[in-house]
Amino acid sequence: MEGVVYVLLFSLSTMVACAVAVVAWRRRRSAPAVGTVAVVSASTAVWSGTAVFGRLVPVPELVALTGAAAMTAVSVMTAAYLCQSLAVADRGWRLSRRTALWLSAEPALFAVVLLTDPWHRLVISSAGLDGAGDIVVRFGPLFWVHTAYGAALVVAATTRLTRAWLHGPRSQRRLYGFVLLGNVPSALGGVATLLGVTGTVGAAPQVVAPLGFCASAALTYWALARLSLHELVPVTRTHLFDMISDVVVTADGSGRVLDVNPAADRLARRLTPGLPDRLVGLPITAVLGGMPVADRLEDGLEVSLTVTDAEDRTVDLDMRVSALNDSRGEPVGWAVVARDVTALNDQRRELQETNDRLHEQVATIEALRANLAEQAVRDTLTGLHNRRFLMESLQRQMRLAAAEGSPLSVALLDIDHFKQINDRYGHGAGDQVLARFAKLVSGRIRADDVVARYGGEEFVIVLPGATGEQALERVDALRAWVAAGRMPAAGRTLTVTFSSGVATLTGKQSPEELLHAADEALYEAKRAGRNQVKLAAAEPDPSAAAA
Repeated sequence: MEGVVYVLLFSLSTMVACAVAVVAWRRRRSAPAVGTVAVVSASTAVWSGTAVFGRLVPVPELVALTGAAAMTAVSVMTAAYLCQSLAVADRGWRLSRRTALWLSAEPALFAVVLLTDPWHRLVISSAGLDGAGDIVVRFGPLFWVHTAYGAALVVAATTRLTRAWLHGPRSQRRLYGFVLLGNVPSALGGVATLLGVTGTVGAAPQVVAPLGFCASAALTYWALARLSLHELVPVTRTHLFDMISDVVVTADGSGRVLDVNPAADRLARRLTPGLPDRLVGLPITAVLGGMPVADRLEDGLEVSLTVTDAEDRTVDLDMRVSALNDSRGEPVGWAVVARDVTALNDQRRELQETNDRLHEQVATIEALRANLAEQAVRDTLTGLHNRRFLMESLQRQMRLAAAEGSPLSVALLDIDHFKQINDRYGHGAGDQVLARFAKLVSGRIRADDVVARYGGEEFVIVLPGATGEQALERVDALRAWVAAGRMPAAGRTLTVTFSSGVATLTGKQSPEELLHAADEALYEAKRAGRNQVKLAAAEPDPSAAAA
């Protein structure tokens, strides 16, 4: 009866282990931990299957064959269990070629020893049937070396998981605990089997072994598949975390670093050379040394700051702190995200400098344009405004005077006997007289007055706010002052006089009509002997006459 139960339980263990191995193998690409579960389960299936075969076919001659298969499966299983523990404790772990060669060395060597065991009997000393027809096997020294090696791997794997459970991220301790719990049945079964082999206990306790293997396979896969969904896709998550160019640092509630991405690792070592190879577990103040945010972790804190690295280069950072909460909303840690905006700020500064230069260039262009516009309304010889500017300015002044009801007068000046100066001393001397005369006149007018060269030797002064009599008095004073002076020209000093006609705005006259009235008064002054000022007679307002 005991043999039947033994076969049934080991058969059940074999089937369950095969099922888990198939399912996990199909999902092996989702995570290294899932792939190791498939290998552990497949090895368990081989071990259980050889036990069933040995029980159903009790032939001493086949002990070496079934024993070799079982022991090789145990070697692979313990190595895979170590890989499983490493993958669960560190989601970024990957099986390197060196580790794979190291772990496969013992199973390969032991397989060779098993195949040559009939000649040296160092693994199985003897095998035979007892009085009840059961196979009795006595093991040699290499079997115990092999068993000790496997136990060492199991202890190392269990120690790694235990450390992760005790000191790892709080949010993942539940996963570590269930994986550890899932391996307890197989560990108990292994101990029971070892005790049975040594003869310390009877054969009955060894029946617990298949149940332990069956339970371990199911519990481990369930823990990985159900308790930690993100562990099923660590490649995608890790790659995403690694590819982020922003600095990302996560810390637990006490401020100890749980994880850093490569950008954070580079920045930390740039700011603080000499940090240890592994930043996880360090205080966040050590990793983010020199940053004020490291000393005051507050949810939603945002700050822009500039730090200096070990080579005395500045780094501009935009940082944000966010609280990490568990499923109940309780804070369990912090996430610090920082973006290096040094290049962006440099571009902004360069853009601002370029913009400033552009504004300066625009201002220069505007000044040049204004200068060109001013030159377009200036007389090149005298520097006074020209006739075009005069007509536009006079039009504005007349509209303003009409709107405000204020007086407005104009004076037309003509240099006396200017043709004789040109004929006697040359046109160069005439130009000198015109330039000097313009300077004298412009220096004696009020700020609101406008003086312009009207053409040839004629000049016009616009006198806003001046009545006819006031304009006559001021222009006559100017005439007397000019006549009293001497003008250098062609190496000589000449006495220059001018005649002038003054006209006052009396109604709705046009600029041409007002200047024409001043011109009439000018000719009256010339007919009267020159070097004098005449006031044009007031003309009646056409609108008043019509009324």
